[in-house]
Amino acid sequence: MADEKNTTDYILGSGDLITITVFESEELNTETRISSRGDVAMPLLGRVHVEGLTAVEAEKKIEQALIKDYMHTAHVSLFIKERMNQQITLVGAVKQPGTFETQSRKRILEVLAFAGGLSSTAADTAYITRKNKDDATNQVFLVDLDALLTEGKVDMNMLIQGGDVIFIPESDMIQVDGAVRRPGSFKIDGDLTVDSAIASAGGLANYADEDDIKLIRKNREGKREIVQLSLDNIIAMKENRNKDIKNGPWQELLLRDGDVIFVEASGVRSFYSGVGFSVGFMGTGVTFKNPTN
Repeated sequence: MADEKNTTDYILGSGDLITITVFESEELNTETRISSRGDVAMPLLGRVHVEGLTAVEAEKKIEQALIKDYMHTAHVSLFIKERMNQQITLVGAVKQPGTFETQSRKRILEVLAFAGGLSSTAADTAYITRKNKDDATNQVFLVDLDALLTEGKVDMNMLIQGGDVIFIPESDMIQVDGAVRRPGSFKIDGDLTVDSAIASAGGLANYADEDDIKLIRKNREGKREIVQLSLDNIIAMKENRNKDIKNGPWQELLLRDGDVIFVEASGVRSFYSGVGFSVGFMGTGVTFKNPTN
């Protein structure tokens, strides 16, 4: 079924049927579906990756490719003939968890409204998993909901894409994800350390990078930071002859409400911080890259 209008902020995705018109050459006009890899096949250009772009962005990309190698000037129009509605999944501490369809760009606050907003037991972090376009791995983003909702930091209201899974943890919980055998949320019951939490998640996967373990938490000033650890760091801390770590220099190993542990896969970096995060070993400040808006 054809759309009556071509919504300018709709994000192109696999399965969409599109018509591409090149005004300078009818031979280049194409009607095609976007492949499962996010590509369209065009005369001269071959495969062009358009998934994740708006129609305007895809038009510009095709124009630039034609001008670069084949034409002095090019004017391209892209019409979305059939849309495969893009799904966003919300789980965890929201009032109405589920999968929702959207046909245009949405930011996280708009998407949370789909699920009726946060539940009364929600923690203050949104945890977003997104599939990489180029392979089967995932990217993980964190958004500081406390800063967004109570401090009005609208730059943290990140764009959500079709296929994203948004998880809102409960309070008094920690999250373990990445290269572990059973990723998930775990209740803080007594003194819980980083290595114990990883053990609760089934231990490290065989492809885990033992030297790239991230602990994401709020510091004493209330700012969220990323503490870079390795398995050797963790073992050394526990074996440093401090029988009572609560009174020793390694008390950072004790997990707190809202902490997130992310274990990177060997050779692949898949965790990306949200706006306002910093990264370093034991809080020494190296800026971590923010997600694209």
